[in-house]
Amino acid sequence: MIESSSAGWEMDKTNKIRRYQRKDYSTVVEFPVEIIGRDGVIRRYSFEESIRLYQRRIASADLRYNDRELIDAEKQHCLHRIQQLRRSFFANFGWPAVQIVDEDGGESGLLAAEVAAFLRRCLSSVYPEPEKFSFSELDRTEHYRVYFVQPPNDESGVDAVVEGHFLLYVFNFETVGGSPEREAFFDLIKVLDGVQLAAPMTVESLIAFFHTHDCGLVLTGFGNVTQHTHEIDLAESSELSWGDEPEVPDPVELGMRMLSHGKFEGALEQFVEAYTRQHFRRVAYLGAAVVADQLGDDDEAETATVMGCRYFPGDSAMSYHFAVNQMRRGSFQGALRSLDVIKDWPQGQGAVELLRALCQLSLKQRKRGRTMLRGALSTGFHDDPHLTRAAKWVNAQLWARNLMVCLAGILGVCSLAGAYVASLAFLALLPVSVLGVRMVDAAWHRQLIRQIVGSSGQRMRLSSSAILSSDTPGTPLQ
Repeated sequence: MIESSSAGWEMDKTNKIRRYQRKDYSTVVEFPVEIIGRDGVIRRYSFEESIRLYQRRIASADLRYNDRELIDAEKQHCLHRIQQLRRSFFANFGWPAVQIVDEDGGESGLLAAEVAAFLRRCLSSVYPEPEKFSFSELDRTEHYRVYFVQPPNDESGVDAVVEGHFLLYVFNFETVGGSPEREAFFDLIKVLDGVQLAAPMTVESLIAFFHTHDCGLVLTGFGNVTQHTHEIDLAESSELSWGDEPEVPDPVELGMRMLSHGKFEGALEQFVEAYTRQHFRRVAYLGAAVVADQLGDDDEAETATVMGCRYFPGDSAMSYHFAVNQMRRGSFQGALRSLDVIKDWPQGQGAVELLRALCQLSLKQRKRGRTMLRGALSTGFHDDPHLTRAAKWVNAQLWARNLMVCLAGILGVCSLAGAYVASLAFLALLPVSVLGVRMVDAAWHRQLIRQIVGSSGQRMRLSSSAILSSDTPGTPLQ
């Protein structure tokens, strides 16, 4: 399959939509799949890379288009391509046993394809034919299902009998809004990552984990299977392991370089790879949160902030960006609770006050919001021009709103005075005055909300890359 990710941008809206409608999603494609990039170059993508490519297109559709019909058509097209890729991978590399993960009437091969790809990557060092493993459902909870994965009890294809078994945890994420399943996914990873291998035959050990926008997979092991697999890292590439002294580039450093050159999508990929490799890379979580918010990829920002807050509980910068993500989703009360966790963050005091002010104003608590906004402006924003610009814009809009309300009030007073002095006909202006006040207030509030939770091309920037190069004085980022 050859799919253009940007060719034909010059076509008008009608032709673009017709082009989407003519797409054929029924064919089975081969991997690696060929996809035409924006520069017209054909590149080959693995199954995982192609899925992530279309997920990024979904996340950035609101930024790349201004027309709602085109945005919806682009997102629907990418969803169809993702389904096609998953069906194709399962047709080529799947096996019947893992089909049980596609249940409740779900289309065959969609989630099963992710499971098949995940197990093939993880279990290749244990057994060359993972389709011979027994696979059965063991348990199900509110947030995930657990499957029992047992290696074959023979020596064909392996050097020695593998004793023990695996457990596969399967999470289905909500793709819109907050997802308790996503939070449970990262909670489980944190618990398993801290397990000590003092008794490897009895302790459940984390082997690997993987997640996309709609699902999360965690593989654990019991017995001597961990001796074969405990060093698996899905973020590592075997192509980087050759040579006597391989120089593996640090993804955080690469992300910073890309960020400085305005390559935001590439920077986001590097930051995500960094915290996937090393779960305690604080700057990687912050970098992913900042860049994802700037790209309008709220799901990726949520992933980074939720996971970052789990690994760094009480961290002020993490809590701040988690609050930003909650505001993007319209959860202003939740954002206020997250901001209350921040107790000692001198260089971020102004930013925190600005977020509190925006939450109060969004909740129509104007008096309290104005007071907090004045406090934020007087404190400053640690040389952050984006937050300064946002605060000044909100302040100017408040002044404009108050001026318009004042003018409408003057009209009402004039109508009463005119009715008293001249004619009762002037009372006809009183309803106009009252309606004017309500319309001005509603328009102001609607514009404020749009600037906070609207599409990425419309909303104000509340996260800043300045935090990546400057944190608490004398404290280096980890």
